Amino acid sequence: ADIISTVEFNHSGELLATGDKGGRVVIFQQEQENKIQSHSRGEYNVYSTFQSHEPEFDYLKSLEIEEKINKIRWLPQKNAAQFLLSTNGNIGWTFSDSLPKTR
Repeated sequence: ADIISTVEFNHSGELLATGDKGGRVVIFQQEQENKIQSHSRGEYNVYSTFQSHEPEFDYLKSLEIEEKINKIRWLPQKNAAQFLLSTNGNIGWTFSDSLPKTR
């Protein structure tokens, strides 16, 4: 198992994204019954997993680029889609995922 290198909640706290040293992003979604109860433990289930970064080589600088994710940020939500930025310090990626809106 890879070691988690960054963690970020979205603005509502419904989603939690983690990035690891292997370049993988795992998104967790809060359980429905925990949203109703304000004093619950806040349990989350895996919603999505994807490979964000792969090891690369920068030939101009003769430098290996690690796949480790240094930062994850959720962008402010404008519609039903969720946008997530991840970076390994050299390359940034934007991901979009449309989740059903719950009240």
